Parts: sequence; C-alpha cells; structure tokens
Amino acid sequence: AGLADERVETRVAGLSPGQAVTLRAVAADERGCLFHSCAHYRADSRGELHLGTDASHGGDYIGVEPMGLFWSLAPAAMERPYQRLVPRSTGAPMKVEVLVHQGHSPPGAMPGPVVAKAEVERWFMAPGVRRIRLKEGVVRGSLFLPP
Repeated sequence: AGLADERVETRVAGLSPGQAVTLRAVAADERGCLFHSCAHYRADSRGELHLGTDASHGGDYIGVEPMGLFWSLAPAAMERPYQRLVPRSTGAPMKVEVLVHQGHSPPGAMPGPVVAKAEVERWFMAPGVRRIRLKEGVVRGSLFLPP
C-alpha cells in the first residue's frame, strides 16, 4: 500500500536465470470498467528482475520504466476505448493486481500460466488529510489540507 504519487518498487525473485516472463497489471475503476497493461522481461543470472533497473523488451512499453505497468494502464479489449482511469472518490484506494506470467504474450493475447501475483493499493489521500471541493464558475477542483 502507498500513495498514488509514490513510486512502487516492483521486484520478482525465484525465476530461472534468463526466464522470459510477462508482467501484467489489472485494475478496475469504481464502475467496474477493467484496465490492464503488460510488459515483457527476462530474469537476470540470479533469476530475478527489478523494474527500476531492468528494461522491458516489449508489451505496452519498452525500456526501463519503474512505473510503466501503472502509467500504461488502458481499457481492456472488452471495454469502451479511450476511457481514463480516474478515481471519483479519494477515500478508497485503487487496487491493482500485478501478475507474473510464464513466457512472453503480446498485449491482448491469452497470457501464459501465472507464476506469481500481488495486490497493490494506491491511496489518493494520506491519513488525516482534509479535502475541500472548490467550485467557481466553470472551474472545479479540490484543495487538500495536511493534518
């Protein structure tokens, strides 16, 4: 669990050296609309990978992108295109399931078997923070006051 503007340290261990895996992130908004992303990685000589230092070789992004699985979340194939994953409520976390699949599977394809998974909670307000909604003419916003 962590705040939505904090970096998530994503690491995978226990793989075979050089093993090809696809990492996927899956989230749903408050209406139940599904969003997903994926990236292809290869484990290092110790059977580990770290998204902060290891490069994705394909999927929804390429290169070293520590938060790539999060910023590349897009509506799933069965959802209406061009939707944005925007929280309507700041009082509840967005839950993102991160899955590690065997082998490389392209975006939209059926992924290989799951070898590991974890759930990440992304909170939009720290404990004790107060939110004041603002409305002036056509301008809308929120003021967040620390404890």
